[in-house]
Amino acid sequence: MQIIEAVGRIGRARKLLLLAALLAVSVSGLALAKPAKQARKTSGVVWAGTTHVEGSDLYVAGDLKDKILGRGAIVYVTRVSTGEEPGSLLVKARKITIYTTRGSLRGKGQATQTINPDGTATVSDGTFNLKKGTGAYKGHKLKGTFDGTYEDDVYTFNYKGKYR
Repeated sequence: MQIIEAVGRIGRARKLLLLAALLAVSVSGLALAKPAKQARKTSGVVWAGTTHVEGSDLYVAGDLKDKILGRGAIVYVTRVSTGEEPGSLLVKARKITIYTTRGSLRGKGQATQTINPDGTATVSDGTFNLKKGTGAYKGHKLKGTFDGTYEDDVYTFNYKGKYR
């Protein structure tokens, strides 16, 4: 009878030891977890031009300079439709990709382009949301607004956003 009670106590002692070990691992895991990344304000400039048309898609490519991301390249796959105002176009970028030496970010955006009589254009009400990252940008996002101009076959977009 004493042997059975001793075995029962050892079993309980092992269970308590296992439970204590599991709690220690759980608590240490919580202590090591990184806090959620805070959104950081950024801004930049994109210089781009139309490269070609495939079916209904208009391809635009260029380079960028960003306060946080640095320098990189950018490619848009867009579709253009008539805008709400006469002389305006709604440009929807169904795929925007930014490439830098540290990785890439991909997402969508849109803007309104108003054609001026002299052949230049104004870009307004632009928004973008890049939420699929690779390399150092995996799990990161860049969301913001932009406006710009079109002159001498070059779009110049000035943007502000939040990088997370």
